[in-house]
Amino acid sequence: MTIQVTAEREQKIRSEVKEIQKTFFCNLCNKQYKLAYEFESHLSSYDHNHRKRFKEMKEMQSGGSGNRDDRQKREQQREEKELAKFAQLADAHRKQQKEKQEQPEISGEQATPKNMPTPGNQDQRRTLKFGFSKMTPSKAPVGNMSKKPKIATKVPSVFGNDSDEEA
Repeated sequence: MTIQVTAEREQKIRSEVKEIQKTFFCNLCNKQYKLAYEFESHLSSYDHNHRKRFKEMKEMQSGGSGNRDDRQKREQQREEKELAKFAQLADAHRKQQKEKQEQPEISGEQATPKNMPTPGNQDQRRTLKFGFSKMTPSKAPVGNMSKKPKIATKVPSVFGNDSDEEA
C-alpha cells in the first residue's frame, strides 16, 4: 500500500509542477520556460514582439475585408439618405411653384403688404451674417475723432553736417 500512496503522491506533484510550468509557457512562440525571469526576458525579447506584431498584422488583414464591406454599406446608406432628402426638397419646391402659379396674380403692392415678407426678405432672414461689415457710430472707437493727422517734421542730423542737403 505504501507504494501506491507514494506513486499517487508523485503523480500529484508532477501534475502540479506541470500546472505551475504552464504559467511560464508562451503560446505565441510555443516555448516553455522553467523560471519566471526567463519567461519575463522572453516576453521583452525581439523575437516574441516580432511574432506578436506579425500575428496582429495578419489579423488586421484578414479582418479588414469585413470592415471594408461595412464601410461601403454605411456609405451607400448615407448616399441613399441624401438622395431621398434631395428628392423631398425637390417635391416641396415643385409644390411651392405650383401653388404660386395657381394663386391669382394681383398687383405687387396689394399682394404683398409691407409687413409681409417678400421672397428676397425671407432669404435674408434665414441666413445669419457674421463679422463686422459696418461700424455704427455707437461702436466707433472713443479716441478716434480726437486724433490729429501726423505732419512730417524735419529732424536735424546727428552728425551736425548737412552736406547732403547743401549739394
